[in-house]
Amino acid sequence: MPGPWEVLVIEHDELDRELVAELLTVRGRGGVRVTQVRDLQSGLEALGSRRFDLVMLDTKLPEATALHALRAVGEKAPLTPILPHPAYISVQARQTARQRGAFDVVVRGDLNAMWAAVNKLLTLSTLGSDIRPAARAVGQ
Repeated sequence: MPGPWEVLVIEHDELDRELVAELLTVRGRGGVRVTQVRDLQSGLEALGSRRFDLVMLDTKLPEATALHALRAVGEKAPLTPILPHPAYISVQARQTARQRGAFDVVVRGDLNAMWAAVNKLLTLSTLGSDIRPAARAVGQ
């Protein structure tokens, strides 16, 4: 995988944040650089100061609902794909997240599915594909 890719991880739980960062670093084999923040405000500040190829978004942030966080990140960086990672998600919530701009939604703890989604996203981006139509197609 070409890179290096810049990934922002917005996750309030330190252990989960470290786990996601380690997954990206190890599976990315040096091609993924991870910036970690623990709250939405810090994430928005990071998005305002530099460009990221992907945002991994905690859906249980204490200061915001999942949809509020998704909307805020999408407004701050409209061309940056967002990959929420909840502990559980219903089919309806997954569809809503995709309609609101999420590339996909992966359940926290399913590390293989998480890496598969990240790898697919970064591969599409490498090929010069427009991520937004791919995200809409996945949601249909």
